[in-house]
Amino acid sequence: MKKFVLFVLILSLGLFSIAQAKVLKGKAIDEISTQAPKDTISIKVSRNFSLNNEITLKKNYILTGKMQNITEPDKWHHNASFTFIPTSYTDLNGEKHIITQEIKATYRQKMKPDYKHSEISLGNFMFSPAYIDDTKKIIHGEGKEVWDEYANRSTPWGKGVQIDIKPRETIYFNFPD
Repeated sequence: MKKFVLFVLILSLGLFSIAQAKVLKGKAIDEISTQAPKDTISIKVSRNFSLNNEITLKKNYILTGKMQNITEPDKWHHNASFTFIPTSYTDLNGEKHIITQEIKATYRQKMKPDYKHSEISLGNFMFSPAYIDDTKKIIHGEGKEVWDEYANRSTPWGKGVQIDIKPRETIYFNFPD
């Protein structure tokens, strides 16, 4: 049994290392949205990152690129996504460098806490900000909207969400290894 567990552990570590991608962490310069996509977006690099064998981006470089292959959110909680293709970067001296090689990176979704729909329970007492908001909406005759939002959030066939990243918010991209 011990040999089997050891074998499974080694196999899973091997598969994990094969599927690893390089992750670029940065901060959005302007708003990035899949509802109102822009042709080009810019990211301020948060840590040193090797783009390929020839280009290494240093912390605080500005990476500019094209936003392509935008997909809308879909049923079964499939969130929106897009592909980022870097076209140039600006170094700390303000010099702009063109990237000639086409490198495609995918947006990496970061899980955000859902404080609005969280709840606190103490014995039989439960408090939730959403409960208060939903009660107000029901009192004002918006029962259908409350149910639609609840059903979308709580059922497996609910719709995913759009990407909406504000300026200076952290963003991640998976680059091919």
